[in-house]
Amino acid sequence: MLDIQSSPTLPRFAFGDFDDVIIKGISYRVEDSFPHACTFTRRDGTGVTEEFSHAYLSQCVTDGTLEHKRDFFLPENAKRRLRLQSRELSTLSPRLQRKAKYHEALVLAFLELEKEGKVKRTDASTKRALEEIKFRAGKYYSVPSESDDGQVARNTRVSPEKVSASRLLKRVAAYCRDGLPALYGQDIQNSRARRIGPDELCLLTKTVRNYLSLEQPTIASIVEDVERVFRAENRRRKELTERELNGERPGQKTSYLALPSRETIRREIKKLDPFEVVATREGLDAARKKFAPVGRGLVVTRPLERVEMDAWKVDLQTIMATTGIWSILTDEEKAAFGLEDGKKTRWYLTAAICTTTRCILALKLSRAESSRSAVQAIDMIVRDKGIWTDAVGTLTPWSMSGTPELIVTDAGSGFTDFDTRAAATDLGINIIAGPAGMPEFRGTIERMFGTLASSFISRFTGRTFSNTVVKGDYDSEGRAALTSEELSEALVRWVVDVYHRRPHAGLGGETPLNCWNRLVEKYGVAPMPSLERRRLALGTRKEYTVTKKGISILGVRYHSEALAHWFMHTRKTEVRVRWYSEDLGAIAVELDGTWVEIPSVLACFRGRCAQTWLMTEREIRASRAAEAKVSEEIIAKTMDHIVAMNGNALVSQKVFVPDYSAERLQSLSENMLIGFQIEDSPRDPIVPSGDDGMGMDLPTGHPRSGRSSAAATASTDKAGCYGFPNPDDDWSIEDK
Repeated sequence: MLDIQSSPTLPRFAFGDFDDVIIKGISYRVEDSFPHACTFTRRDGTGVTEEFSHAYLSQCVTDGTLEHKRDFFLPENAKRRLRLQSRELSTLSPRLQRKAKYHEALVLAFLELEKEGKVKRTDASTKRALEEIKFRAGKYYSVPSESDDGQVARNTRVSPEKVSASRLLKRVAAYCRDGLPALYGQDIQNSRARRIGPDELCLLTKTVRNYLSLEQPTIASIVEDVERVFRAENRRRKELTERELNGERPGQKTSYLALPSRETIRREIKKLDPFEVVATREGLDAARKKFAPVGRGLVVTRPLERVEMDAWKVDLQTIMATTGIWSILTDEEKAAFGLEDGKKTRWYLTAAICTTTRCILALKLSRAESSRSAVQAIDMIVRDKGIWTDAVGTLTPWSMSGTPELIVTDAGSGFTDFDTRAAATDLGINIIAGPAGMPEFRGTIERMFGTLASSFISRFTGRTFSNTVVKGDYDSEGRAALTSEELSEALVRWVVDVYHRRPHAGLGGETPLNCWNRLVEKYGVAPMPSLERRRLALGTRKEYTVTKKGISILGVRYHSEALAHWFMHTRKTEVRVRWYSEDLGAIAVELDGTWVEIPSVLACFRGRCAQTWLMTEREIRASRAAEAKVSEEIIAKTMDHIVAMNGNALVSQKVFVPDYSAERLQSLSENMLIGFQIEDSPRDPIVPSGDDGMGMDLPTGHPRSGRSSAAATASTDKAGCYGFPNPDDDWSIEDK
């Protein structure tokens, strides 16, 4: 829409019978005009007649969708179009523009003298007045114009020199008949015949195609190839000539080829198709990136409307020290992370970024690209990351979270894995993989990795280089000086306090943090999925055997009334389980085709992650080795102590992708917890239901005789939102 303010008065347009009126690309001839409208007939042969109001025609004129060609269908104008240029004069070449200006100056000077009676339209009269015509033409020709291209100096008078009287008279007649277009001739700039012969041109064209090679030969080497080929061809022709002289080939004459100049060869190379040159010399991917058309690009307006995910091989070697995160990992975990023996290693960084606000939503470090790292990155996208910023002491919060509308990934195996796509779908997220080998379709995340490499990774002494030329004498291995805990903490601080608060060119100078806050205030974001939904979608999948004590995972026992009733009435004791490492307070169990949330027997595990529990188990085992059982109170206090003393290390550990696969859970349950037992809270004894001694009691949650209702209420409140079983609610199954 043009930036035009319409007039308050409505104009009425005048159209002639021979006018061509083009409305929105359709050609019409006017049929009749009325006070409020006009009727038009299409020129496409259909004979369709349409009416348009003056208001509609005025709007089309304002929008620039109406074109009016006056007297277009007059016979003399049809003949005139055959004689003259069909293109607009302003679009012709500068050479033709200068030529028309030259001739117009002479014509105007002639008409000026003719008006004064000093010249007539005859050859004799024109020849006598040529000097005066050229002098007066200088007045018109010296006026600067864009077509001069610096050839005419300003404030100088330049007069035409070569003038033919007969040709001038013809141009005067054409000018008076057809106007300025009659002075524009045909552009014959490239009509001069080439001086090189067809045989030379054929051999030259064939040889210069040697330039199209992955070896990327230079122009100088192609010049040598052409000279060598021409000399070889002339030797062959010389032999044929000698055979002609000897009578072996009577009647056939052979001429020698003229060697083209170096400039001719260079110009012939420059005529090669640019796309073909790049594709054959640098590869098809390079050609596609260089010549791919760039349009409007992505149009996104809301936070989390589109999230891009990708994995990047971190350009850094780290020396894993014996402090920080090293102290909280077991030998098995060190081996899984590649930390054994201070081994220097590389990591893959799986990241996610909001395309609209350029805010980073997730960062996960892993030893290799996998479905596990992709799923945990999705988990980090939807969760609030405030605990991360509190632990490392950032100046601003990392509050960017919610459920994305769309996640776009590359075609890596970790992102195209079925489990990854199923987890995203279960969380209500659409996930698609972009075309393989086309990172430009995920330009936002690719550019973020470039910023990370140049602004963050390059600050550490352990940085590696992309090739030996760039690296030079830099000793990456000898100068690697960053522990993994420091790396994870630095990553979080760089994202929150540097990247999110730095003006971004893609946001018009606005910072990602301000852009997020502004758009969230305007549009809002979808809340993160519920804990139950995340457990089902992201939890580790494994089958467990149900016993009368429930289900035990990593020494944590899970039981509920629903599980107890199911156990009473089924012969199959194997159930499918979803175990979520970020919350040990409950698990999801499939009972008769329905997924049911089963809480842990001890309430102290609510909201605790697996890493905290494993550290707690090691701490308790080391400090209370002589005790066979550990009470809930001891576990709760130890967990609080671990979190208070190692909160930074625990949060830093969350940057890494831990292995909580079904196999590792089985290994931890079998090996790590040997000789370690959690003491259940005391329960009231189960008594027989009758004097005959048969059967058993299954008490409900109602208070027994002698117990106040207030105590029952307090017991109920202790269970919390998970419905943790109260020690006083004796629904468990026991033999007498």
